[in-house]
Amino acid sequence: MLPVEAAAIWSLLAGYLLLPSGTQVDLPLLPPIDKASIAAVSALLLCWLKGFRSGPKIRSPWAYLLVAAFVLSPILTSLENSYELQIPGGSIPGFYPLDGLKYAGRNLIEIIPLYIGARLLWTDESKILLLKCVPVAALFYSLPMLLEVRLSPQLHAWVYGYYPQSFNMTVRNGGFRPVVFLTNGLQVALFASMATIAAVIAVRAKWRIFNFSAAAVSSYLGFILILCKSLGSALYAAVLTPLVLFTRPRLWARIACVVMCLICAYPMLRWHGIIPVHHLSEVATTVSLDRSESLKTRVQNEDQLLAKANEKPMLGWGAWGRNRVYDRYTGRDISLTDGRWIIQYGTFGWLGYLSLFGLLTLAAFRAARSLSDQITPANIAVGGLSLLLATNMIDLLPNSSLSPITFLIAGSMLSATRVRRAAGPGLVRGRAELVRSAESEQRAITPQIPKTRRPGIAFKTENTDF
Repeated sequence: MLPVEAAAIWSLLAGYLLLPSGTQVDLPLLPPIDKASIAAVSALLLCWLKGFRSGPKIRSPWAYLLVAAFVLSPILTSLENSYELQIPGGSIPGFYPLDGLKYAGRNLIEIIPLYIGARLLWTDESKILLLKCVPVAALFYSLPMLLEVRLSPQLHAWVYGYYPQSFNMTVRNGGFRPVVFLTNGLQVALFASMATIAAVIAVRAKWRIFNFSAAAVSSYLGFILILCKSLGSALYAAVLTPLVLFTRPRLWARIACVVMCLICAYPMLRWHGIIPVHHLSEVATTVSLDRSESLKTRVQNEDQLLAKANEKPMLGWGAWGRNRVYDRYTGRDISLTDGRWIIQYGTFGWLGYLSLFGLLTLAAFRAARSLSDQITPANIAVGGLSLLLATNMIDLLPNSSLSPITFLIAGSMLSATRVRRAAGPGLVRGRAELVRSAESEQRAITPQIPKTRRPGIAFKTENTDF
């Protein structure tokens, strides 16, 4: 019923927000089937059935190289970890080539939204649509969120019959964090934060969201974000709101590129003590003693996991918990792996880490190259998507909230530069304008052959010759 661009966006958004979390069908030798893979594969098949409308191809060899490295890194990791890891009281299975092949399939499915974004969301209108869909989805999602703030997180159990996590983790500050159909309250808070930032970007562009004022929507979503009781997600929106309102989109993209480059080097910076994470726990004491202790515990666990990851820095330890830390006397697992960065680095080493985070960073750089100093709707959309992607990447340091929407945004940004190149010096805002521009250029270079008048009967009137 929808255009293919809107249908792809809403299929991935609805799959991420509405399908059950915390469960998967894990068949031998096949990638696990979960909410992310179901939404990605279904959207891809339906886009193929409806028909991709291809645009100019991405001519960056780095994009293809990073995608290949991300898909193939588990296979290379398995070549160095095809043995059991002995621990006191037992052993951990080896990460064999068949396991590497299975994880390669999982990675291939994970980046399907990136492919959809690059193939479909390459026009300026589609980027604007993607940016607008995030706060619109949050408006609908805020209704069950408000219900769970009042009644406690119950919707997942009512609809699907189980809780995706421990219920105690939803209790915070005398109330509840909404979870709805996501894995935990932190993912809901991050989505609310990104929706709030997108609504503020709509305020700057003077757009309306679902026939409502963008200022009213951003204020409402900011209130919902506060109810999520997540300090980190609230800080993202608080810091980026004045940046969006008082600076230009080109600066947004440049800041996003700098932040994402630092994240690419984060394991090295963290190991050499350049990132002052130990001082952050002391600063957190001024906010809450519980948050300070939680941050201190997380930092200590990351130190231990990073030390073990650096024993195999290039290809990592592989899956099945081989990257975790175990007690040297009892063999009990004593590690906590929260951040996606330490999971990716410890499991697949620098190759897996840089292929994933480098691919997202490359998308930000290609988007930044396409921007000018002008404040246009197209520039605002590209710059705003850069901020959303950078926000999600920052959240991958303390959490592991990498969603299909992240890859969809990255795919749309990978195609940002190619449209500007195809358009030449002028700004092409959509597919129709691109076709008209190409036709006009073709007419300009085609030699015009003068037409010869055929013999016939001429009739002369007062105003017109026939």
